[in-house]
Amino acid sequence: MGRIVEDKRIRRELKVDRLSKKTEIFLDEEIEEQEFVDQVSCFYKNGCYIYAIIPEYEEELFNSLSTNFISVKSIPLSRFFTWDTGHLGYVNDSKKQFIYEFYLRSTTMDYIVFSKVDVSEHLQKINKKNIDIYKIFERNRIPHITIAPDGQWLNLFEYE
Repeated sequence: MGRIVEDKRIRRELKVDRLSKKTEIFLDEEIEEQEFVDQVSCFYKNGCYIYAIIPEYEEELFNSLSTNFISVKSIPLSRFFTWDTGHLGYVNDSKKQFIYEFYLRSTTMDYIVFSKVDVSEHLQKINKKNIDIYKIFERNRIPHITIAPDGQWLNLFEYE
C-alpha cells in the first residue's frame, strides 16, 4: 500500500518497496510548448535522452528528426502482424528541442521515455516478444519520466 500526498498540481505516491516513488505531474489541458519544456526542465536541466519506438505511420516525426534520431533497429509492434513496425531508438536532446514533438504524439505512440541516463546499450535487448522499453528503466532502477496515455500528466519515477 502506498501513501498519497496531493496538492493541486502534483500527486506523489510512495510505493510498497519504499525504494522507488512515482510522482504524477498534472499538465494543463492545452499546454504550450514552453510550459511543457519548463516542466521537464525542472528535472532535467541540461537536456535529456528521449527513448521511443516511432511507428511507421509517424513518418513525419521520423523524417523531421532525421539525423538526430539514432535508430537502433526496426521492430514489429505486434506479435501477430509483422507489417506494423516501428523504429526503436533515441535522441540526445541536449537543447530540449524535440520533447514537445514527442509529447504531441504521445497519444498515438505507446513507448516514449525521457531520462538523463544513456541506456542505448540496453536497447538491443528489445525484440518482438518484449517491446516494453519501460522495463529497461524499471529493472535497472533508472530515474525516468513517461507521459500518461491521455497526455494529461507526466509520471516521474525515482529510485533510491
